Amino acid sequence: MIYFLENDFMKISIDTHGAELSSIYNKKSGKDMLWHGDSAFWGRKSPVLFPVVGKYKNCKTTYNGKEYSLGQHGFARDSEFTLIEESDSKLSFELTSNEKTLEVYPFNFRLVCSFELVDNRIIVGWDVKNTDNKTIYFSIGAHPAFYCEKSKTVLSMNGEKLQYSLVNSDGLYTPEKYDVENSFVLHDNIFDKDALIIENSNVTEVSLVDNDKKYLTMKFTAPLFGIWSPTKKNAPFVCIEPWYGRCDGADFCGDITEREWGNSLGVNENWYKEYEIVIYE
Repeated sequence: MIYFLENDFMKISIDTHGAELSSIYNKKSGKDMLWHGDSAFWGRKSPVLFPVVGKYKNCKTTYNGKEYSLGQHGFARDSEFTLIEESDSKLSFELTSNEKTLEVYPFNFRLVCSFELVDNRIIVGWDVKNTDNKTIYFSIGAHPAFYCEKSKTVLSMNGEKLQYSLVNSDGLYTPEKYDVENSFVLHDNIFDKDALIIENSNVTEVSLVDNDKKYLTMKFTAPLFGIWSPTKKNAPFVCIEPWYGRCDGADFCGDITEREWGNSLGVNENWYKEYEIVIYE
């Protein structure tokens, strides 16, 4: 089911399937800001990545000696959420563990994804609660895709002395670092080797700029983020992805409790983070 929020600046929609932000219409510019999900390029729009960001090595992990298999980016994006809060400016959707999730992820949890309109900002919140009788381990991330004409669009970051890493052909993190400017044109060749992964950065804002005019900004406090577009099809969008976690490294040999950038929660504890999408005229 699709739900809508609207104010003087924009109208957005959220799908209960995956609690996925499905559209952002900028009333001031008359433009759609969020990719519409054409599967010829990429069939998603803004999936939530939970309980894993990226891939487990060999698509498997272990916990207490038992092996669990889970595909890239986890199951939340393909799960049906339940609406639990609705007002003129905010919607919240809930996903809880069940027999099916426990087969691939050995923890009981409650995940609430919220969406709030405040003037020209969309505030997206993630609230994870441990409903198990033991510590749980998880990663979570965003993957929104924004329209852009790459040859004319500059991606601008507010950090300095930035470096990125890449993934290998198996979708696993490689530790080599490469320098990157804090502003660059989004030509397709940038993504020839998949996503750019920027860790340990002082970046809190990433903006898209056209004709020297900023038209969208992502604000976040995540410790790492990815920038991605499927270049071989010359896709007319770019994804800006704040992450609390990432794929396993190519040389990773640990279990789920040892994953780099992962998060843990004690019994009955909550974990809350948010990011903002700011649109301009």
